[in-house]
Amino acid sequence: MRYTKELPYEIDEKVYKRFEQKYNILYRRLWDKSLTTYGKMFEVNIDEHISSHKDGYSRIDFALVSAGWTIYENFPSAFTWKKKKLMDIGYGINWMNSKYKIEDPTTFSSTIKKVAKFYGASLVGITDINDKWIYKTGFKRPELVSEAESKEEIRGGKITKSLLDQPINLPEGINKVIVMAIEMDPEAISTAPAQPAAAAASLAYSKMAFIISCIGEFIRNLGYRAIQCGNDTALSIPLAIDAGLGTLGRNGLLLTPEFGPRVRICKVFTDIPIVSDLPNIDFIRKVGGVCKTCCKCAEACENNAISREVNPSFNPDTISNNPGVKKYYVNGEKCFEFWIENSSDCGNCIAICPFSKIKEHLSPSEFWTKT
Repeated sequence: MRYTKELPYEIDEKVYKRFEQKYNILYRRLWDKSLTTYGKMFEVNIDEHISSHKDGYSRIDFALVSAGWTIYENFPSAFTWKKKKLMDIGYGINWMNSKYKIEDPTTFSSTIKKVAKFYGASLVGITDINDKWIYKTGFKRPELVSEAESKEEIRGGKITKSLLDQPINLPEGINKVIVMAIEMDPEAISTAPAQPAAAAASLAYSKMAFIISCIGEFIRNLGYRAIQCGNDTALSIPLAIDAGLGTLGRNGLLLTPEFGPRVRICKVFTDIPIVSDLPNIDFIRKVGGVCKTCCKCAEACENNAISREVNPSFNPDTISNNPGVKKYYVNGEKCFEFWIENSSDCGNCIAICPFSKIKEHLSPSEFWTKT
């Protein structure tokens, strides 16, 4: 594979602006009354699904999905921007009082990648911070409050749009981002759009929360700053592309050489001295050629949300798309409509993608009985 500083995307500088997170479909459902999914979330049809006795939609299946979110939803330190309180088992030392001197940033970059993989990351890359990918405004959690607690008012329908309009600005001196991809279980994903596939996603999110917490604290233990992020703060996919992890597919997801779109992305912004990776230009070109003629993801989409156009364009479908980048735009409104109908995310476009390298597609029953 060839890595190069050559830009891996086309941007119309006259059009492109930093994205406002409130236009993400998962937030638009909270305030945009024009949506058919306004005010709705996955619980809407769960009882009906369970009563249907459809394979992959039992109470056991839904329990698996919900339990997978446990760490992501309930761990209060997962997405912090600051050092946690002193821990007795962690020596009780305030490591931020002094900085560990890094003699060779190149060597230490290998160390930080080793640390990320030790804690559970499947793929790791490093990149400089491109301000284009930082949200202009978004939802910011209170410090040391869990995801579930921080969004209690949002999920209770008490939100005002202003809660989503908080300016996002990284602290001065934060100049690198460590981007990590977490592999999702291939057998579970193969059952899409049934609930085991959704459980693969929920588990990956909890792994994200665990991994970024550990890496963030590791960096702080060396006296440097770390900002731990899931889908918040910045657009994960372009950061992952810049960090050499892969490229954007027709399905609107990051495609990696190792796992295709069968990953979830998290990142840690930092000021620790490390060296950036470069985009994987050969893989980017390979995927561009395949996606142009493949269209399997578009054919598998339950609600025709994925473009079937031969060539990518600068023309988005909805306000949940950010114009100004040449790509295949996915209609988030249509996609989310099926999510509500399905009582979970879908995963068809992940399971069908040839880059996912799924050797055997299982029914939900086969997933449960295979040992």
